[in-house]
Amino acid sequence: MKTKMTISFSGILMMLALISCSSENKKNETVSKPDSASIKADMNTVVGVARVEPENGLLNIYANANGRISKIVASENQPVSKGSDLALLDNQTDNALLAIEQNKAPAQNAAILSAQQNANAILSDLQKAQKDQALNEQLFSAKAITEQALNDSKSKVTRLQYDYQKLVADIAEQKSKKQEIDANVKYRKAILCDRQIKSAFPGTVLQWDVHEGDYVTTGQKLGQFAPDGPLIAVTEVDELFSDKVGKGMRAEIYSQMNGQKIGSGTVVFIAEFLKKKSLFSDENTVEDRRVRVVKVRLNPVAKVNINNKVDCKIYLK
Repeated sequence: MKTKMTISFSGILMMLALISCSSENKKNETVSKPDSASIKADMNTVVGVARVEPENGLLNIYANANGRISKIVASENQPVSKGSDLALLDNQTDNALLAIEQNKAPAQNAAILSAQQNANAILSDLQKAQKDQALNEQLFSAKAITEQALNDSKSKVTRLQYDYQKLVADIAEQKSKKQEIDANVKYRKAILCDRQIKSAFPGTVLQWDVHEGDYVTTGQKLGQFAPDGPLIAVTEVDELFSDKVGKGMRAEIYSQMNGQKIGSGTVVFIAEFLKKKSLFSDENTVEDRRVRVVKVRLNPVAKVNINNKVDCKIYLK
């Protein structure tokens, strides 16, 4: 009787263990099995960090010549038109050199005119001498003049031809000098133009890194400029989802401070290659992942500023 009770109790323990294992397995299956709705949501959107910038990019303002800044014409946040002066470099010396070259032009024009008049006079004498020679040859044939008279007329034609050719060469030389003066004037004007830092596009000066009176060198960055046009959100899509993003897809951007939606737009650019993650990554971070740059053109009502860091959600369908 005692033996039967022991066996029955052991059987009960085994049954409880089997039930417990079966329940645990079912629980594990339930946890590990992903929700189909969440999969569908994840597959419908791609989320990344984006930076807001002008569609034509942020442009740096550079100096085209060495010199001291005499005036900053366009202040920060000031809208400007294409070709407007942004800043001026000191140009007193260059203006003086330009004036010297320009003052040479009238005297050179006078020299060319004088040489042309002398050449015309010699040409007139030459044409008359050639006619006299032709007449003397006829008279000599008729024995109306001496051979000496005929030779004198020939010598006069030869001398006048030489003088005329010399004046023609002089005219060419004077014109060459005039071309040289014109080239120097053009060169001096180009130098002066380089001392005027102008806007290549209509837009807004964002900031200046220099002040009036500072000495700058060729190629030095002076400030930053934003061309007019729509704003875009530049984001990077991980390589796992890069082939799912297409032009024309709808996108939304959200504030990283409070998570509120601050704008929307459309995908307008997708890079043709993958590159290392770089948009907001630390330069010292080793990153093996590859990403694809995507640009979203934002609607005008988007409440963003240039260089805003925002979250960007792209809807794949």
